[in-house]
Amino acid sequence: MPPSSKKPKIIFILGGPGVGKGTQCTRLASDFDVVHLSVGDLLRNQQNSELSSLIKNTMTGGGIVPLEIVMAAIQDAVDEHVRNGRNTFLMDGFPRSLEQLVAFEDQFGHCCATLFFQGPEDVLLRRVLNRHKTSGRVDDNEITFRKRIQGYYAQTIPVVDKLRAQGQVIEIDCTGDLDEGYDSVKQAFIEAVSR
Repeated sequence: MPPSSKKPKIIFILGGPGVGKGTQCTRLASDFDVVHLSVGDLLRNQQNSELSSLIKNTMTGGGIVPLEIVMAAIQDAVDEHVRNGRNTFLMDGFPRSLEQLVAFEDQFGHCCATLFFQGPEDVLLRRVLNRHKTSGRVDDNEITFRKRIQGYYAQTIPVVDKLRAQGQVIEIDCTGDLDEGYDSVKQAFIEAVSR
């Protein structure tokens, strides 16, 4: 990473598919002038045609994109923003596995906090199916949702458990309307950046 006067302040944003991570990160980024890095979007926007095909097929199948591709995309994005004087990041939907967490910590150090968005599976599915109407995302369908939610329970929940044991998790109930829940998201973010 290029030299910087301050180490980047990175907040993980974790939760199941459709829980509202992207929506709330967009709002936080606007209100607090921080960088919203959606790792999924970084990967979906990959321009290399060979990589983009691999990424699309992996994501459509509900799988996890190879670690070296993910870490390179994150490093490039963080470096670019740090060069432009931006230093606080919302890492949306990352890390999704313990392997990704270890790779991140090796490359960047520990995150300053994790906002863990929670909601029941039926609410998440309904949101994903509604999002499909406007998102254009190939992974917004029920079949992929079922694969993604299984991967989330098997791979991401152990990450949350490890971070929780380290005292790095702030839990947010996202069961209700996303607009109504934004006040608690803002409070959690303010707590996270003060750490």
